[in-house]
Amino acid sequence: IERNGIKIDKNEFEKHFHPVEDEFVYTSYNFKTLTSRPSNTFGGVNYAALSHKDGCRKSFIPRNDVFVEFDISAYHPTLASKIIDFDFGKDDIHKAFAKMYGVDYKKAKELTFKQLYGGVFDNYKDLPFFKATSEYIRTTWETFQVEGVVKCPISNYEYKRDVLENMNPQKLFNYILQNMETSVNIEILFRIFKLLKGYKTKLVLYTYDSFLFDMDKSEGKELMENINEVFEQLKLQTKVKHGNNYDF
Repeated sequence: IERNGIKIDKNEFEKHFHPVEDEFVYTSYNFKTLTSRPSNTFGGVNYAALSHKDGCRKSFIPRNDVFVEFDISAYHPTLASKIIDFDFGKDDIHKAFAKMYGVDYKKAKELTFKQLYGGVFDNYKDLPFFKATSEYIRTTWETFQVEGVVKCPISNYEYKRDVLENMNPQKLFNYILQNMETSVNIEILFRIFKLLKGYKTKLVLYTYDSFLFDMDKSEGKELMENINEVFEQLKLQTKVKHGNNYDF
């Protein structure tokens, strides 16, 4: 991804960031972070956290024909469901939660993320998903305290009590989710780069739950279906956006 680089509108880029000589910029991923979730900062630009509000995303344009972005829907709830072996079926996960809570889609998303990152609310603690999640958090924290280490799913990466400061059960769970996210993303990237061999279409940016492709339209339909199949094989739901710059 770093080698591919991203084409820029030079005037737009310099307006929001810094002077450049070339029409391409290059990102730099760092996996040696506390949670193992990669950062992506280079030349003072944080490519993992580009603002949606100030127009800076208009700086990034395709070298081919169009940008296509695959966003993984409800990524952390999906990963949590894999950890606790909970099956949402084929339904949109946030729709499934909306039914559980008896609220609309938008409110369901808000409630789910608040509980996933901040702890389960009393009025939802008996829902099967949250009951199993709470039990996993409890037993994992117990292991962390007694044995001094917990091993992450997929990667077998170890979080050690003596290394991590100010930990609590919920924070440890969030670290495990972020590590699992990175592990699954590496599998996605491995499959996608294998798929893109010989194509003009490039993968130019990855940010946690989204993958940005610089698409050649002549390769479009079949390649899009093949890329989508990568996510489907891993039982991940996606939403797709496209546009002539990264602001969509």
